[in-house]
Amino acid sequence: MVQPQTVEMAPLAKLHQWDVLILNRVFQVTRYRQKLTQVMATVSRTGDGPLYVIIAAAVWFADAPRAQAFCSTLILAFAIERPLYFLLKNSLKRNRPERVVPGISAVVVPADQFSFPSGHTSAAFCFATIAGMLLVGPYNPFFLWATAIALSRVVLAVHFPCDVIAGAMIGSAIAAISGFLVGTF
Repeated sequence: MVQPQTVEMAPLAKLHQWDVLILNRVFQVTRYRQKLTQVMATVSRTGDGPLYVIIAAAVWFADAPRAQAFCSTLILAFAIERPLYFLLKNSLKRNRPERVVPGISAVVVPADQFSFPSGHTSAAFCFATIAGMLLVGPYNPFFLWATAIALSRVVLAVHFPCDVIAGAMIGSAIAAISGFLVGTF
């Protein structure tokens, strides 16, 4: 098994071993499926950021029910989530899979060098949680989309499974806290 490459992650060696095992299995299954990786790259790009602004603007200008609550909660949530994600990523400094796992190569070029937590996943789950609470209710298609983004990050070998699990938890928690702070949940 590959051991953690940074002192900061040493206490998490068992978790890292699990991450490497799962990542290797995913990579073995998907690396020769070019169409799947193309789809996953497209799914991943939908989490880059502009789509959140487009959907929020569409909700606002369509004067959808609860549009003001949705947009104000979203603004607060991202004002908390983005700096927290950046702080965690640059404090914990977990290297990306291709830097620590032999035989793994990222399918896309990541925006930065560290992997924990997944910012794409955090943002997607933050958005999906707010949309579910304020716009679409319990049968929330945005959660499927957020989950697809999380999976895409692992399939593309830019994140370990725990990176996306943590990202989903962080994004959902920040969305819930923001909803309570704004008074929309």
